[in-house]
Amino acid sequence: MEKIEGKKEIFYDRKTGREIWEIYIEGCDCVATYMYFQSFSPDERYIIFSSNRTGKFELYRMEIESDDIIQITENFGKCYNFTCFGKEVVFNDGEKIVGIDIETLEKRVIIEKNKDWEGIFGGPAISEKNKKIACFFKDKNGKIGIVYTEIENPETKEIYRLPSEIKEVSHLIASPSKEFILTFNILPDRQDNFKLSPSERARAWMLNLETEKFEPFLVMPSGFRATHEYWGHGENKRLYFHKKTVPSFTPVFIASIDINGNDYREHFYSDTRKLGHSAISYDNKLIVSDVQQVGENELYLVNLETGKSEILCWPDSSCLPQRNQLAHVHPSFSPSGKYIIFSSDRKGRTSVYILPLK
Repeated sequence: MEKIEGKKEIFYDRKTGREIWEIYIEGCDCVATYMYFQSFSPDERYIIFSSNRTGKFELYRMEIESDDIIQITENFGKCYNFTCFGKEVVFNDGEKIVGIDIETLEKRVIIEKNKDWEGIFGGPAISEKNKKIACFFKDKNGKIGIVYTEIENPETKEIYRLPSEIKEVSHLIASPSKEFILTFNILPDRQDNFKLSPSERARAWMLNLETEKFEPFLVMPSGFRATHEYWGHGENKRLYFHKKTVPSFTPVFIASIDINGNDYREHFYSDTRKLGHSAISYDNKLIVSDVQQVGENELYLVNLETGKSEILCWPDSSCLPQRNQLAHVHPSFSPSGKYIIFSSDRKGRTSVYILPLK
């Protein structure tokens, strides 16, 4: 494919002085993936990002050392729903889940829409342990289900049907367990209605696809709500999330529970700053979090072993609602933990930013 003229500019944060790389294509938005997905190839030679350069969002590959950028999809259409896993970038385009070899750009279809479905959405939720992959589908009667298969041997596909009263779902992610366990949100969100029972207020539900056990999982006490959950890595079978005070969203805590829904822990908090989205490093030692405050907002790095934190830089994303996902920072770590990647529209258009960690 043809090379795209892009730019990688180095600058230094206005407050912390840290070196940051801005990656962008002139005249359009460029966006790193969602914080519980992965934008870097495993060897960290490439990053994958989305851009609306052509008028709709497609995926692009940039080689970090050379700054070479090429477009690798032709009908993606989304900011997110893509992640690097193994040698591929895996994405959901609404009709199928596709894997593209990051190096050779060879494509393969992993899950394809059934003729009786309106489409597929959500995910791709990939289990690190058992190499299975899942997404939602909606049939022509409006009923929602989950389709899943082995990512390396996708011939056999299985289906789980959600209860018919469930009409809308989001945030499908897989736990790092030997069993294929998924968590997701049932919408509309009713966490702020404290008159409801705990199960009716659950932020996340858990589904064990091997036992078909389906139950409310992440539930906050009265006066609080949970947002933007994500799992630890490897043997760290904990679900991390933001516990926010209602209605002000402060104080806010980055907290976690174990895979059984117990052992609640608080790792970081702020009385005044609206911590928004966070991610955990692959060695489970660090968390990076953004702040959802309009115009001036920072990135925090939290050491889970010492409890200490520091401000890394100031993305200064607009956080304006009318910019929707393009105004969200969504920071995450590279596989080795050497880099943090995030997005910001601090200059009007959204760019991808990479912050090398010392």
